[in-house]
Parts: sequence; C-alpha cells; structure tokens
Amino acid sequence: MDMERITAPPDWGWWVVFYFFLGGLAAGSYFMAALIELIGDEQDRELAKVSYYLAFPLVAICGVLLILDLGRPERFWHMIVQSETLRPMFKYWSPMSVGSWSLLLFGGLTFVSFMGVLAEDGRFGLGRFSELAHKLHLGPLGIAFELLAAGVGFFVASYTGVLLSTSNQPFWSDSHLFGPFFLVSAAATGTAMMLLLRRRSATPRSLRRLEQANAWALGLELLLFAGLLISFGGLATQLITSSVGVMMLLVSGLLGLVIPLALRIAPQLLGRWSSVAASILVLIGGFSMRYEVLAAAEHLDVAGR
Repeated sequence: MDMERITAPPDWGWWVVFYFFLGGLAAGSYFMAALIELIGDEQDRELAKVSYYLAFPLVAICGVLLILDLGRPERFWHMIVQSETLRPMFKYWSPMSVGSWSLLLFGGLTFVSFMGVLAEDGRFGLGRFSELAHKLHLGPLGIAFELLAAGVGFFVASYTGVLLSTSNQPFWSDSHLFGPFFLVSAAATGTAMMLLLRRRSATPRSLRRLEQANAWALGLELLLFAGLLISFGGLATQLITSSVGVMMLLVSGLLGLVIPLALRIAPQLLGRWSSVAASILVLIGGFSMRYEVLAAAEHLDVAGR
C-alpha cells in the first residue's frame, strides 16, 4: 500500500505559468532552428533566423519572471553564486541549481545567435560583421555550436517537466512522462511560432517541411498526452472529472492538439488559413496545458490515497 503523502502545493502563480510557456517556446524554437542548421539547406535557414530573433528576448523575459516570483527577488544571484565567498556554486544533485546554470548557458547561446543574425542582416550597425558571421556558422565552429545549442535547447525544453516529476508533489510525481511531454510540447509550440513569424524570404518548400515537423510534434504530443492520463492510474478519473481536467481535455487536448493536427494533415479544411489557424491553436493549447498542469496539483485531492 502506498504511503500517505501530505504536502502543501507550491505557491506558484502566473509568473511561473508564463515562464513555463515562454521558456518552452524559446527552447523549442531554438533547438528546432539548430536542427535546421545541421540537416537543412541554406534556404531552410531563413526559418532558423526567426528563432534566433525570438529566443534571446524570450529567455530574457523568463529570467525576469523567475526573479519576480522569488520571495526575495534581490537575492536571485544566490542561485549561482555563494553568498559568503562570491564563488560560482553548482550543485549537480539539485534540480534547481542545474536548471539555473542551464538557463544561464542557454541565455548565452541565444545571445550569440541573436547577435549573429543581427550582423548577417545588417541591423543596428552590425552589417560590417555580416560576412564573418555568415562564414562562422558554415564552418566547423558553426557545426560545433549548433550541436551544443541543440543539446542545451533539448535539456531546457524538457527540464521543467523533469523538475515536476522529481518533486514530492502528488500528481506531478505520479508520472515520469512530464519531461518528454514538455519537450515535445516545446517543439510543437516553437515550430508553430516560427510558422506564424515566418520571413517573407522563406521558400514554400521550407514552410512545408516545417509544417510537417509541426504535425509530427503534435502527433507525438497527443500520444504522450494519452500516456500521461494512463500513467496516473486511478487519479486519472479524478483529474478528468475536475474543472481543471475538463479544461485540459477540451482546450489543451481538443483545441490545442486534435484540431491543429487535423488542419496539418488536411489543410484544405480551411484553405490558405489552415496553417495560421493551426499555429494559433497550438500556442493557445500549449499555454493552457502549462496552466492546467500547475493548477492540477492544487485542485486535486490526492492526500492519503
């Protein structure tokens, strides 16, 4: 028989909901852009640039959101620096410490990519570095950078889900699928945003390939969503009959996964508006899902089961 688990849910508000969503959006679009660089061609890179313009500002916003959510925002630097010695502090056994350093590294990588596309496109007086930036991303150094970017992006995209699974909070700790679920959701929302903000110079072929990638991400996310419900066992009944669970099924499941996937598979359903509608619905569903996952721990009566 399971031991009784009684624990107070964390006092996480909207700052954390937006952090989970925007962080996933940044990481998902960034690692997809890195994969485009590694296996795509030069025409596909126009879509990768969308992510490079997007990821760094989103990471900066995420940092602000996390600081605002702290009980003592002015002490945010204690996550990475020892207050007594001012030396860097890394606790490999602490998910919070690993996450803080990963987000810092991710911010550095996205900043480099951000400055690189600014230089390539000749913005803010950086055009004189355009040729250098273009050559660097094509050479061995560029390949090594994209491999690192893809790996860190993968980690950051799945980290929040893994953090929930490794907590002692009932519902979150009842499944080990939150990590891969958040990873695939990040890929789905990230590619959806890239499609919405696509550059005019992106070719129809590149757009079709990214739409196919989005469809695959949605299909896999739908399977993991079903797997999550199954993994909860008896708790699944309580979840889907609660207000949060109904919202999860209708908004995240139907509106954010099933309908967009149908529009990707059969774009003739809405004609030229299918891609835009699918992308918008994916983003709505992705945001809703993160709210529902965080809210479920507070709304479900799981103590003593």
